[in-house]
Amino acid sequence: MRFSILTLGDNYEHLRSHEQFYQEVVEEASYAEALGYDGFWVGEHHFQASQRVFPSPQMVLAAIAQRTKRIRLGTGVTVLPVNDPIRIAEDMAALDLLSHGRVAFGVGRGYQPHEFAGFNVALETTKERFWECLEVIRLAWTQERFSYHGKFYQYDDIALLPQPVQKPMPPIWVAAASPGSAEEAARRGYAFSAVPFASGPSPEEVGAQLTRYRQAYRAAGHGEASDDIPHVFWSHVTDSTEQALREAEAGMKKKLGGSTKVWVKPGVSGYETFAKVGQFLATATIEQIDAMAIFGNPQRCLDRIKQYQAVGVTHILLMFDWGGLPQKAVFHSMELFAKQVLPHFQGSQQSEPSTGRVAQRVEPLHS
Repeated sequence: MRFSILTLGDNYEHLRSHEQFYQEVVEEASYAEALGYDGFWVGEHHFQASQRVFPSPQMVLAAIAQRTKRIRLGTGVTVLPVNDPIRIAEDMAALDLLSHGRVAFGVGRGYQPHEFAGFNVALETTKERFWECLEVIRLAWTQERFSYHGKFYQYDDIALLPQPVQKPMPPIWVAAASPGSAEEAARRGYAFSAVPFASGPSPEEVGAQLTRYRQAYRAAGHGEASDDIPHVFWSHVTDSTEQALREAEAGMKKKLGGSTKVWVKPGVSGYETFAKVGQFLATATIEQIDAMAIFGNPQRCLDRIKQYQAVGVTHILLMFDWGGLPQKAVFHSMELFAKQVLPHFQGSQQSEPSTGRVAQRVEPLHS
């Protein structure tokens, strides 16, 4: 079992400045390394409506790279349809050099309409753009020179410089929330990352998704799938479960009261799951959220993780800083988890970098 930390950049300027929050997140990553976590992942969101302040996770991770030596540095996720694939390939290659080969590349197609509108990207094109964009990045990292002529992206005779340290390329995870998306990642030869509150709230549903993914991966001729499939959970650990749930409820009201208003609305083809989840989260009670999170005292959190371990989960991304929680509370939560939960998984090879198996084919699909 691996344990990493994910921050999506939730910050509220009336509580602390964005400048201060940036520094706190860099300190959070440094502390995560000291406590023995496997990785630190940073999300990408854009514009005021998102209430999240990390439009460029690779820049935040570059700062973290200079304060850490061991911990994996992940994007969770890079929203590919609003980015130029060549620039992302260059940025992540540079980050891989700066971090001496510690990049973990998580990618997704996004789900907030205001972000697509801000970049003049039509919502109905995001799925096709996503897969084209990812293919361009893969080619840029694995071919000395390549050309690509797709529906949305066209490039001729590109030779990326510099190339990443990791060969054949940094590990890639495709975010899978909608039904069938994990299987699609499998057919294309990619590992996936999961958000259980969207793709399957219960341990049984999570286990079933993992089974379908591995079957699809083998059926597509890629061999055995990676066992490193990160699963994201809201997390808050305190000395008592009562305190954890009380603080989590206050944070969730702040977080979900605004952010879910800008999620995709019902009726948009391809985004049915996100629309349904957004509607649910906007009015969810702490009891409903608790069933899909890791909240409580250390023993309660340990028991919850073992339920997911039993169905095949091997990598958990813990979200500690959300809902305006002060740094002191975030650090205490991280420390309690590291000292009283992580030791139960000492054989998990936490400190070893993941290989994050990806597609083995490297030939151009378009030229």
